[in-house]
Amino acid sequence: MTFGITAVIFTLIIALICFYPLLRNTSKNDQDTKRDTLNKALYFDRLKEIENDEKQGLLDHVEQLKTELQQSLLEDIPENMEDKQDKKSYSKLWFVSGFLFLGIIAGITYFKVGGWQSEEMMARSYEKLPYFYERLKEEQTKPLDDKELQQFATALRIKLMKSPNNADDWWMLGQLGTALNNGELAHTSYAKASELQPENTEYKLSYARTLMFSVDASDKAKGSELLKEVIRKDHSNLQVLSLLAFNYFENEDYKMAAVTWAMMLKLLPQDDPKRDLIEKSIRSARDALAEQEIEKHKTLVPTIENK
Repeated sequence: MTFGITAVIFTLIIALICFYPLLRNTSKNDQDTKRDTLNKALYFDRLKEIENDEKQGLLDHVEQLKTELQQSLLEDIPENMEDKQDKKSYSKLWFVSGFLFLGIIAGITYFKVGGWQSEEMMARSYEKLPYFYERLKEEQTKPLDDKELQQFATALRIKLMKSPNNADDWWMLGQLGTALNNGELAHTSYAKASELQPENTEYKLSYARTLMFSVDASDKAKGSELLKEVIRKDHSNLQVLSLLAFNYFENEDYKMAAVTWAMMLKLLPQDDPKRDLIEKSIRSARDALAEQEIEKHKTLVPTIENK
């Protein structure tokens, strides 16, 4: 509704700018008509004065004066009065036609490329929000496709515009961003959820995970600090230990990476299939540490010999 009123106002402004000369001509014609009416009134007043003076015998050559008065009136009356009246009518007609044409073009353009379709689609998506929450219960057996994920994310965004302090919805939007490979959406949503509920371990962990996989070094450092905050409260959190171990390995702190993976290994059941992968990671970290020590030794030996 607001858009429609705004569109009409702008269309009227543009129409006035484009067709102002027509309105100006119309105004000029009105002024000419008023002038002609005044001239005629003056003519008849002057004619009456001449006739009165003639009766009193005060004037000679009365006919000549009447002729001159008529000639003066004819000179002031436009030669093409009918043409001017026609132009006046045509000016109004052109203005109305131009305004309607401009309005039609604006309307067609909006319906072709405007946002009404997007607004309608967003409204339909928001109405389906309860359906998407129900669908989450079947996610394991019947996962949402990309189209449904997009609609779900759109519906949640609309809901969060109305209730921006709902941490659960922000976290859910972050989950959808992750599923859609939209890193920016996931990062922003998890950050908001963690900000609203800073003591929620799950929200903090989700936010830390997005930071850890960022290409920005400052994001990685912040993510590492968040993980350490979580592990201080929950020493047995396998997700945090896994992320910390990966971070240590990526930063070439192979000793801490091996220690962290070893802690995970102690917490896992003997029949857990992830044990083989963690054991391989521990061996990789130890091999990398050994190579690192050899490189350090090579750099130290020449230094000692030179001394």
